[in-house]
Amino acid sequence: MALRWAMVSSTKGPMSVRLAADRLDTHLREAGLMPGDRLLPERQLTALLGVSRRALREALGELELQGRIWRGVGQGTFLGPKPAGATTRPEPRARASNPLAIMEARLTLEPALAALAAMKATAADIDSIARAAGRGAETRDETSWGLWDGAFHSAIAAACHNPLLLAAFQEVEASRAQTDWGRLRAAITTAPMRQASALEHLAISAAIARRDAAAAQRAMRGHLQSVSLAIQDEGSGCDDLPEPRNQHAEAHATTVEPPERAASRRTSRP
Repeated sequence: MALRWAMVSSTKGPMSVRLAADRLDTHLREAGLMPGDRLLPERQLTALLGVSRRALREALGELELQGRIWRGVGQGTFLGPKPAGATTRPEPRARASNPLAIMEARLTLEPALAALAAMKATAADIDSIARAAGRGAETRDETSWGLWDGAFHSAIAAACHNPLLLAAFQEVEASRAQTDWGRLRAAITTAPMRQASALEHLAISAAIARRDAAAAQRAMRGHLQSVSLAIQDEGSGCDDLPEPRNQHAEAHATTVEPPERAASRRTSRP
């Protein structure tokens, strides 16, 4: 039977998260859960483990990044890696055809999300955003960077507390799986690029924390423009874009009439 601890209110910060992680590990062992079993709701876990909800969420986030649990929207939290057939976000109805199209969608959506997050984020949201930005800045490899980069942008979308906007963000994110984004990320996320992006993340996080919506929007736009330029420099994602139209030629074609047609029109007039 799972243990029950007394609430510890004096422990804060990283120690609180470490305590929550240790107690959560013990609970999972004692409860005898098997892969695929659903964990208790957060409210019950906080009472059972005697930790704050914020500390519990950070501990759960660590386990999710490690692949030890997975969470489904509206489904709950489950032990073990996510099954191949499980869906944790809406299936995109429209598939972006290339990375640049995805970046165009992100540039349209995410600056607005950053601004809204600056206005609506709770203290826990701000902590989650700052933590993801900070952990991303500490990474030294492309795989870890990818995990914390995704966690950072997802935390901002969640901080808007708008299900429709969150669904739109998740749809764009899901579209990335349909392109060669993995190969592209490995090509563009060099150490200097990761360092620059980490600083941009920290600037976005700081703007959200001080409730400066305009600054958060500008910082997010600048960050995504940097990523988009890196993709263009890599020369990827442009192969299936439509050829640019020659507007001058089209205008000329619509205003210049073939001689034989003009002659026929003149002779047919009464």
